[in-house]
Amino acid sequence: MRKICIVSGGSGGLGLSIAELLAKAGRDVLILGRNSEKLTKAAKTISRQANNSHVSSIVCNIGKEVDVMRLGKFLEEHKIVTEYLFNNAGKGLFSKASTATSGIIDDIFEANLKGLILLTSEILRITPEKEELTVVNIMSTSALLGRDQETIYCASKWGARGYTEALRTELTGKKRNIIAIYPGGMKTDFYKAAGVDRDISGFMDPADVAEKIVNAVLGKDKLLVTDITINRKK
Repeated sequence: MRKICIVSGGSGGLGLSIAELLAKAGRDVLILGRNSEKLTKAAKTISRQANNSHVSSIVCNIGKEVDVMRLGKFLEEHKIVTEYLFNNAGKGLFSKASTATSGIIDDIFEANLKGLILLTSEILRITPEKEELTVVNIMSTSALLGRDQETIYCASKWGARGYTEALRTELTGKKRNIIAIYPGGMKTDFYKAAGVDRDISGFMDPADVAEKIVNAVLGKDKLLVTDITINRKK
């Protein structure tokens, strides 16, 4: 059975940087995303960093159960075991609390909470109990504190945090490691995609954040880091 690292939201930003470092470390990498063109381009970029590792991509909207089940079936049929799952995909929203609608809530929760749960559940289901699995849930510092005009976004991230902590409790004593990552603002398209014009020149470089995460997750010692908060220096 071949072991891989899965990175959701791997076609850009932090996810792409994480996938590059994993490939450089000699790990086989599978990136997930919703845009086929972006995924293909990202896979080529990651392959240039690869150290005798295989890099592939699959179009998968993790918020859609049919897509996640199709991914699980593919992995099972090809006898591929997930060693590391990086739940990185997500979507931002910055608006007043009074503007919330059912559609907006569903959209943000699907990207930030539902998708994380669906993908994690499927990987847990198909990963043999004898195989060690590390689930890395990359959330946000908005999962730790409330912020102005981020009510729905914070709610989705706090939900992801609650799920992560409960999952860790449920899987205690099994060959399952659950790591929570809380990064602050980064120089990515996150704010642009959310329709926010914000000066991010002083924000963190996703490559630097990815290095912190990958080094902690792939550490060779006998210790396991369970929670990491990453902020820029003041």
